[in-house]
Formats: sequence, structure tokens, C-alpha cells
Amino acid sequence: MRHYCTEASRYGDVQIGVNQRLQKVLVLLNPAANRKSSEEDFHEYCEPILHLAGFEVEIIKTDSEGHARRYVEELAVLPDAIIVAGGDGTVSEAVSGLKRRTDGAQCPVGVLPVGRTNTLANTLFRSSEQTNTLEDVRAMANAAYAVVAGKKEKMDVMKIEVLPNEADEKVPEKPVYAVGMLSWGAFRDILSLRDKYWYTGSLRDYTAFLFNAFDGKHSWNCQAKVTFTEPCAGCKECYKDLQQEQPKKEQPRRWWSVFLPKAKPAQGVDYSKVINDRCSVEHEVQIEPSELILQTMNIEPDGDRNDKPKLSLKVGTSVDSSFSFLGDSWSRLWNRKYIDCITEKEIDVRKVEILPAKLKLEDSEPDLFYSIDNEAYDVRPVRVTLLPNSVEMFTF
Repeated sequence: MRHYCTEASRYGDVQIGVNQRLQKVLVLLNPAANRKSSEEDFHEYCEPILHLAGFEVEIIKTDSEGHARRYVEELAVLPDAIIVAGGDGTVSEAVSGLKRRTDGAQCPVGVLPVGRTNTLANTLFRSSEQTNTLEDVRAMANAAYAVVAGKKEKMDVMKIEVLPNEADEKVPEKPVYAVGMLSWGAFRDILSLRDKYWYTGSLRDYTAFLFNAFDGKHSWNCQAKVTFTEPCAGCKECYKDLQQEQPKKEQPRRWWSVFLPKAKPAQGVDYSKVINDRCSVEHEVQIEPSELILQTMNIEPDGDRNDKPKLSLKVGTSVDSSFSFLGDSWSRLWNRKYIDCITEKEIDVRKVEILPAKLKLEDSEPDLFYSIDNEAYDVRPVRVTLLPNSVEMFTF
């Protein structure tokens, strides 16, 4: 911490002009994250670095589900940066708030790994897979210092929309945006029960699978029809979605601007003239796995993000026996490989529709959930669209 604070002070000691202002960062702090230890970790290992660097820091504590999303969406003026101090779910809420803004305004996002599940932050800032306090503190300090250093990278986003129901005349639901993954299946269902076994301490994850792998009450069969299109390097069809997500802001013009030459547009690829006949071709498969995962390349440690933009659809195998499922799940917990399942097939996609064969129709039926960036959502027919390079995030 002494090393990071000394480095941050180098930025804070730089003098600024009388008419210049300090950079303002908004911290969205989820005090309930990581079993209510996130606030202490933030104040201990992240906040000092931000203050020493000379930022004007505003801290907003979230008090309910969706608070971060609503706050960012309704904010009158965005700060220079938004910093999320929480887990994957809080990151998803902040990004959803940004992408839902009607004025099209955007700002870079920083992620501090003070939550329980920090899939994206660990990929960006963790140099070792070891699970100890020193590595946890190093990752938090790396993430805070990344905001100070100002290195940014554009990340992919998944846009998740509930497909309209012809019998439902309600106003369409707003889309949810995610930077990590969508998962569905028994592994997700049982892992969400771990806090019931708090009395087993650090073994609560393993205990949850031991006590629930044999009851057959979870999503052992994710039967669905999946329709998808293939990845595309860029064409008229697939960049139509991205243009809709980024409305152009009209700049105010002064009266004398009519006498000035118009600025030339930035040079780049004109995707409106690129034709890819296979881009809109839909493929259909019927699946019945015990687990389904749809993830971005943001959280793929060995993934090449410079390759063709894509989502990875991982279709798991069927469960042979409860004992084999228990052993495989414990192995994933031990190696912290929550996003890796034993796959029957892995498909690269750009846009995908998931139509579950079974939904919860009555209160007497068991609850069925997706996990979207580790937050629970009811299983519904959904359309997931890749928005490449759609949000700017601080990296180390």
C-alpha cells in the first residue's frame, strides 16, 4: 500500500491552473457486497489511492437492487469516471444505467474487486490465481491505481432483451446489459444457496453441493430452442445494432459557424457499405444440457479480443449421476473455474435467442433463474446481442 500510495501521490502533487478543476469520480459502493465487508475493503485499500491522486471523490452507497442502475440512468451530468465498488452484479447495473441513458452520454468505468464475485475485475487486475489476502489486496490496489493512471480499453457488452409475448400487452421491459456472462442450470442454482450454510465457514460452497446435488429440485435439464447468427468482423447488418445503442448528440452551433469550414469526419471503415450475406443467416439447435453459459471475451483469460467480435455459447453435457456432478462441481470450486463447464459443444455467436421449453407459469411450480453477471433473473425467452467495444473501462 505504501508503494501504491507513493505512486498515486505523484499525480496528486501536479499543480493545476486556477481555471482548471479537479477530475471528479463517482464511486458506486455496494455496502452489502462480499457479506458486508466491501465498504471496509474500499476505505482501506482503494479510497486512499484515489484521494492521494487528487480526484474529487463522491461516494454513493447503494441501498437496494437496481439502485446503481437507476442512479446512473437518471444522473443529470455524468462525472469524469464512474467507479464501481462491488461485485459483478453492481458492475452490470452501472453499465445498464449508462447504456439506457436517453441523452447518449457515456463515461469510462472503473471496477474495484471488493465483491464476492469479481469475474471481470479478477481478469483485468489479478496477476495470480492464488486465493490469499495479499493477492486480494494487490488486485484492489491495482484496480484503484488503474483509474489514476488513466489507461482505458473498450470492452464488449451483451444486450439482453426479454422477447415480447403476443398475449402480454404490457410496456416492453428495458434491456439489461452485462459485461461477463449469462448462465443457466443446476450449478448456478445450487451455488446460489451457499449462504444458507454459513455455519460451515469457508466450506459453505462445498456444503451447498453436498446437500443439494441429490434432491433433483434444480435445473438439471435446460431444454430450449436456441437460434443464433455467426460472428461477423463488421458489416451493414451487425453494426446497425451498435448504431442504435449510441445515439448521436447534436453539438450546439454558434452564429459564426456558418462561415467556418465543416470538420471532416474521422476516417474509418464505412460498415454501411460492407455486405456479409452470412451475417443474418440464422441457425437453430435444440439443446437439453444441465448447464448453459453465454459469455463475452472480456472474462476469457486467454481469449484474443482483437479477433472477430463474438460471444461464446457453451452447451454443457447431461448429468450422468449425482455423484459425478458433485465431483465435477467441487473441482470447479477448488480451481475457481465458475465459467468453465464440461461442454458438449461450444459455439461462437453474435446474436442468440434462447426459448426455454419450460417456464414458471404458476406459483406452485419451482423457481427458474438465469444468472446475469451473478444476479438472478427469471427464466424467460430472451434475445442476446453482442455490442462490440461498447463501453470504455480502466485497465492495468
